Amino acid sequence: MPSEESEVTSDADARDATSSIANSSIVKNLRIVSLCTLLSRLLGLGRDIAMASLFGAGTVLDVFIVAFRLPNLTRQLFGEGALTTAFLPVYLREQTERGSAAARATLTAVAVALASFLSLLVLTGEAAIFWALMNGNFSSSTVLLLQLLAIMLPYMVFICSAALLSAALHALRIFLWPALVPVVLNVLWLTGVGVALLLTEDEQTQVRLVAGAIVAAGVVQCLLPFFVLQRLNMGLTRNWRSGWPRVHEVIMTMLPVVAGISVVQFNAILDSLMAWGLAAPDGGGLAPLQAFGIPALLPAGTATTLYIGQRMYQFPLGVFGIALGTVLYPLLTQHAQKGELGLLRDDLCKGIRLTIAIALPSSAGLFVLAEPLTNLLFRHGQFTAEDSSLTAQMIATYGAGVWTAIGLTVLNRAFYATGDRVTPMKFGVVALLINFLLNILFVVPFQGVGLALGSICATTLQLAITTWKMNAQLGPFDWALVLRTLWKTVVATTLMVLVCLAILKNLSGGEQVATYALQLLIPFVGSVLCYWLSARWLGMSEIDDIFLRAKKT
Repeated sequence: MPSEESEVTSDADARDATSSIANSSIVKNLRIVSLCTLLSRLLGLGRDIAMASLFGAGTVLDVFIVAFRLPNLTRQLFGEGALTTAFLPVYLREQTERGSAAARATLTAVAVALASFLSLLVLTGEAAIFWALMNGNFSSSTVLLLQLLAIMLPYMVFICSAALLSAALHALRIFLWPALVPVVLNVLWLTGVGVALLLTEDEQTQVRLVAGAIVAAGVVQCLLPFFVLQRLNMGLTRNWRSGWPRVHEVIMTMLPVVAGISVVQFNAILDSLMAWGLAAPDGGGLAPLQAFGIPALLPAGTATTLYIGQRMYQFPLGVFGIALGTVLYPLLTQHAQKGELGLLRDDLCKGIRLTIAIALPSSAGLFVLAEPLTNLLFRHGQFTAEDSSLTAQMIATYGAGVWTAIGLTVLNRAFYATGDRVTPMKFGVVALLINFLLNILFVVPFQGVGLALGSICATTLQLAITTWKMNAQLGPFDWALVLRTLWKTVVATTLMVLVCLAILKNLSGGEQVATYALQLLIPFVGSVLCYWLSARWLGMSEIDDIFLRAKKT
């Protein structure tokens, strides 16, 4: 008979082997999702540059950004966020316990319920907008806002359906095609900008054409995962009524997640609404909130510069943070369903270490390179030097908080995987209230930058209490390993920043595009090279995990 010691050793070896396989799977799929997300973000950057060049930081682009927030919020709530989080564990369980037919029935039933609910929501919204336009007496910017909302509301149905179908592919461990869905939006968005530029010179007509292109993109985004699932014989089915009981389960599961994610998104919406409402329109006139006795505190275009700042900090967040959360979530969910808390902690600890190794230098890089980045990408066309200066301040402020956003993304997925959907909601509400108070406190002394600063401070506090709660709920992590990664990352990042500042100090000035390019690319390449060499010198295995191909075992 094997001894008790040999059995324990065997169990430990099995766990180590399982953890090694899981880590390899995490890194492999992370590369796939990150590369596709990088492509999408680069195209998204191109679309933002095109929009800023075409419209400048003025009222038209401010209005468009606020109008796009609503369908985009619905995508994040009912699509990629709450619904995906609630649906994936149920779909996995049906697939494992009852087979493919039950999983397909569940997918179809949830898709029918989602499309029906969102279609009703869109029709109600369109009717309300039509009534308001017919009976209201609004400023020209408010009329344009309502018109753009009317055009883009149907996008909600298509993109949320695409997110649901993509979640089914994630459950099947297929990450490539879902990761290409955002690429479709950016390609057609850019196409819309080009068509608008060719067809008319009227800014309001141009922005309506861009809004129409977004809706067309939503249709294509929905069709892409639909056809992939159909090809795998795992798509929608006519025999879906047996999956209807699962719809109620998904709805009840997603409600607290909706509340939690909505808090995060309302932070961004709150910032945008305050930036729009407190800014006087181009060419004079009253700021939207002046009708309520609140003075115009911000210049026109603040909402645009705030949006660009958010987009720049979402670049590393999307390429790495959301990609890592997407890959980790199915794995953590499986561990939780099997009661494998040890493996769950191991994989989450791996995710935290990867987050530290990438997020800290990303934050530092955005902060230091905010001005040359803005000058190269946006300082042309209708985008003025003043617009660029404010945008650079926004990017630097948001950039300083990249690490908090990525950390929250990873930790909240762990809560959802274990079935705890209330904790992220509670901490999110706290962060929302703090953000609102800080916005009021900071907007007068710091103007638009104060809105970004309030968000970063609130998110940092949210990350701190979330980490404390996670450690208490799942049991102690290997904090020695995490702290070892942290101090090495801090040292490597500090060296990187010093090299970057030294390069920037010795570069000549100028206002030509070539000069802007050199002012960004030379310190960027030098910083990346310095960080990589420093990380290798310090023995940071996380860098090899991310950028080098995994060794075959």
